[in-house]
Amino acid sequence: MSQQFVGINGEQTGLGFTNRDQGAKVEEDQGLIDFKIITNDGTHDSMKMLIDLKNIFARQLPKMPKEYIVRLVFDRNHESMCIIKDNIKVIGGICYRKYPSQRFAEIAFLAITATLQVKGYGTRLMNKFKEHIQKQDVEYLLTYADNYAIGYFRKQGFYQEIKMQSDRWKGFIKDYDGGTLMECYVHPTIDYGNISDLIREQKQQMIDIIKKLTLNDRVYPGLDKQNYKVENSNSDKPAVKPESIQGILESGWTIDDYNELKKQKEKTFMISCQQIIDTMRKHKSAWPFLDPVNKDDVPDYYDVITDPIDIKTIEKKLQSNQYTSKDLFIKDVKRIFINCRNYNQPDTIYYKCANELERSIDDYLKKLKDEQQIPGVSKKIKKTNNK
Repeated sequence: MSQQFVGINGEQTGLGFTNRDQGAKVEEDQGLIDFKIITNDGTHDSMKMLIDLKNIFARQLPKMPKEYIVRLVFDRNHESMCIIKDNIKVIGGICYRKYPSQRFAEIAFLAITATLQVKGYGTRLMNKFKEHIQKQDVEYLLTYADNYAIGYFRKQGFYQEIKMQSDRWKGFIKDYDGGTLMECYVHPTIDYGNISDLIREQKQQMIDIIKKLTLNDRVYPGLDKQNYKVENSNSDKPAVKPESIQGILESGWTIDDYNELKKQKEKTFMISCQQIIDTMRKHKSAWPFLDPVNKDDVPDYYDVITDPIDIKTIEKKLQSNQYTSKDLFIKDVKRIFINCRNYNQPDTIYYKCANELERSIDDYLKKLKDEQQIPGVSKKIKKTNNK
C-alpha cells in the first residue's frame, strides 16, 4: 500500500493526486484546456456547450434518468463548469446548484469523457471548481455519490460524515435512493488552483527539515575488506561488532535493534520450516517417511543407510534449534528421498512415494532457499595484519 498525505481539507494527496492535477494544469497553462462557467442564458454558444455536457452525463451516468439530467442541466437555478479542450470541444464538467443563504452548493452531476479519464482532468476539474466556489463565499459542498463514485470523491476531500448543521441543508436538497451523501469543506485560504505546487513545496520543506535532523548525507568509509578474512561460522554473535563500524552509533542504532530483528527472522524461519513439515506429513505419499525405519521390520536397513532421517526426526531437530541454517534443513529433507531411492528399487511403492512427495514440496524448498539467511548464522570476519 502506497503512502498518502491527508491534506487540511481531507484530500488524500498522495503522489498520484499531485501528478494527476499537475498534468492537467500544464495543459491548462499551455492553453490546451480551459474551464468555463455556463448557465442557460439562451445564447447559442451556451446552449451548445450544455447539450454537449448533457450528452456526456447521459453516457457516463447510465443509471441516471436522461429526463432528469436534461431538467437539471438546463434549469436556470443550476450552473455548470465545463472543461473545454482546444477551445471547441466539451470533454467533461460539473453541474451544481448554489444555495447562497445557506453557504453551500450541491453537486448534481460530474463526469469526464470516458477516453480521457486517466489524464487527471477529473482532479483538475474539482480543484478549479473549489477555486471558483470559494470566491462565491460557499463553505461546504454536498453530493450524493453512488458506489462507483465514492472513491473519487474521497480523493477530492469528501467525507461521509456530515459536519454541516443539518438545518442548513435539510429540505434544500433531494434525497437519492442508493446514493451516499458526502460533504467537503471548502477551506477559505487554500489556493486550490495551485494545490499541486503547494504540496510539492510542503514535501520539499519536510525533506529539508529531515536532512537537518539526520546524518543521511554523511558518508563513512565502511569496512576495509583487505584487512579482514572471512570464515564460515555458526556463532550467535554478529560477525563484526556493529558499534565498531563508523556511523552506526551516530545513526541511533542499538544492539537491541539487532536482537529484535534476529528474533523476528528466527521466528519466520521456524514457521517456514514447520509449514514444510506439515505439508509433507499431510501428503498421501508421506506414510513411509513419517517415523524412523523399524530395524525389526527391515533388519538390513541401517547397514545400507548410514545416515537415516525421517519427518519426525526433522521436526524434533527443528524444535530443539539444531538447524542453524536453511541449507541444513533442506539437506535433511532431501536426504529422506535420497535414502529411499538408495535402498529401494524403482518399481517399489516406496520409491514412487519418495518421488511424489519430493515433487509436492519442491516449490516450498525453493522458496525457503530464496529467503534471507537467518541472523546469527553468518560469516565470521577476522581482522588481519597486512603490514
